[in-house]
Amino acid sequence: MMEAKYIVVDVESSGPTPARYSMLSFGTCLVDDPNKTFYAELKPILSRYIKPAMKVGCLGLKCLGRRKGDKQYDPKSAFFRPSVVLELLKKEGIHPRVAMLQFRNWIMKHMKHSNQFSPILASDCDAFDGMWIHYYFDRFGIQNPFDHGGVNINSMYKGFVKDASAKIKYSEFWCAELPHNALGDAIIQAKAFSAMLKSMKSGKKE
Repeated sequence: MMEAKYIVVDVESSGPTPARYSMLSFGTCLVDDPNKTFYAELKPILSRYIKPAMKVGCLGLKCLGRRKGDKQYDPKSAFFRPSVVLELLKKEGIHPRVAMLQFRNWIMKHMKHSNQFSPILASDCDAFDGMWIHYYFDRFGIQNPFDHGGVNINSMYKGFVKDASAKIKYSEFWCAELPHNALGDAIIQAKAFSAMLKSMKSGKKE
C-alpha cells in the first residue's frame, strides 16, 4: 500500500468556477515540509471576471508589487480596475500549460519513488481549490498526478473534534491570518494540517 503524501494547494481566481473564469495564481507546499513550495501567476484564459473575486484574488499577486502607488492596480482602492490586472498577467504571467507541467514535475520530484508515495491534494476548501487544479490539468492535456481526488482539511478537523460546526481556522492549530497570497495561504494551511495530523496520530486533541 502506497503512503499518502499530502500537498496543500491554494488558488486565487477571477471568479467562482473554471471554464467561465481564470485562475490568477496558485501556491502549494508539502505538508511534511512546508519549505518545499511551488508558486505561479498565470496568464488568464478568459477576460471575464467578477470584481469582488478580483479584489480578493489580487491582494497577494507579486506582479502588482511593482505597481505600488498606481490605484488602478490596488484591489483595496476605489479606483481598482480588474481588467488592467488581467492585461498585466497576460504579459507577465506564465502560460497555464507551462505552469501545470512545471507543477506536475515538482510533485513527481518530491514523490521519491512512484511506487512508494501517492500525492494527495489537500485544501481547507478542496471543492474550490481542487476544482481549479483538476480542470487546468485536464484542459491543458497534462496527466493529473492527483487523479480526481483530494481531501478537505476543514472536514477532517470536524471529524477529529466531533463537531460539525467546528472550523480549523478558529482552532489552536491555525497560526496566522491568511495573507491572500496563494503560497502564503497554502503554507498556513499546511502547518495547521500537519499539527492536526500529529495530534490525530497521538490520539489526543490539543
